[in-house]
Amino acid sequence: MGNEFTFIHCADLHLGSRFKGLGTTDRALAESMRRSVMESFGRIVDIALKRHADAMVISGDIFDDSNELPSTRMWFSEQLRRLGIPVFICRGNHDSRTSWDDAIPYPDNVHEFGTEPERFPVGDRAEVVGISYSTPHEQRNLAAMLTGSPDRFTIGCVHCDIDSVSEGYSYAPCSVGDLVGKGVDYWALGHIHKRNVVSSNPYIVYPGNIQGRSFKESGQKGAYLVTVASGRVSAMEFIPTQTYVWENPVVDITGRSLTDVVQTLSRSVHGKTVCRITFKGSGPLDRMLRTSPEEVRKAIADSTGAVVSEMVVQTSPEIDLESMAGRGDVVSSMIASGRRIESMPTGEIIDIICRNRNLAQYRDVFEGMTEEDIRSLVTDALKGCIARLEASE
Repeated sequence: MGNEFTFIHCADLHLGSRFKGLGTTDRALAESMRRSVMESFGRIVDIALKRHADAMVISGDIFDDSNELPSTRMWFSEQLRRLGIPVFICRGNHDSRTSWDDAIPYPDNVHEFGTEPERFPVGDRAEVVGISYSTPHEQRNLAAMLTGSPDRFTIGCVHCDIDSVSEGYSYAPCSVGDLVGKGVDYWALGHIHKRNVVSSNPYIVYPGNIQGRSFKESGQKGAYLVTVASGRVSAMEFIPTQTYVWENPVVDITGRSLTDVVQTLSRSVHGKTVCRITFKGSGPLDRMLRTSPEEVRKAIADSTGAVVSEMVVQTSPEIDLESMAGRGDVVSSMIASGRRIESMPTGEIIDIICRNRNLAQYRDVFEGMTEEDIRSLVTDALKGCIARLEASE
């Protein structure tokens, strides 16, 4: 290693994990998605070899608790052997204990940190310091226990929860202040599944997980390729490696046909996209979405190739209340009642809504809405009731 070197930083592989919130009976698809996590790591290894990386740092949660099967560990060990370069691993909350350490050991190029701080040199000018979890619910401030050497570029490898970016699973808790002034030039962190460069002085980096597994883990997933020159980070490149991308598109149906909607979606989703589509607005498509949702789902899936896992319908029918108000029938009476409610103070409207026991528990949500939003709830409910009544006749 000369004056410049590169390393790969990835974390939260969760090899062997199951996908959440995916409604499919297609066994081939389910197996493809299960394999996608390993495919993503395989691509990371390919990139490391192609780009001649000098080292790889994996910041915890390689496996996923009980899903660490012998076949999964064997495959991972073979990938590390194929990689050949030094690999540095710390354990996290999901892999603080693993089952096959002795039966399927890692190859000699792998250095796994113990439960107390350790450091390993990388060539003549760099080092990796790190520490692993001693228990799945680690409460030690592991990051605060690590320090760098003044004459080397230091990479800190730890699986931890920074309070300012926490996602609610506080293990090995710390603050940004615990990572500053420690002689560590690049904090290679794991645990938070959303990609985040928390700081660039020093670098404090969560690469996110390598393959989204639910709608909470949307967007591209992969690893960082980091270049160091003259003792400083000179470049950071995020390289997406996921097989499937989870997305949450929102579609406005106002003035649009199903063909229009499909054409719009086809520009942003494709055969490797898992979608939860939220429909909003008002128009003729409202009735189709409510009466034939599976047909709409199939049309979108067939045209785009995407996996439409869920559809959230927040639309309203296209109804001209003005023209119906003077008909002198039950519909016009409903409109008159709805308009009386709409004209009430918003507090009284909320009282009426919360007469429903199921809705009463969300009173604080309604009270936080704007006056316009509260009144639109009444209008949308009125239109929905009329649409159902008209459809039944």
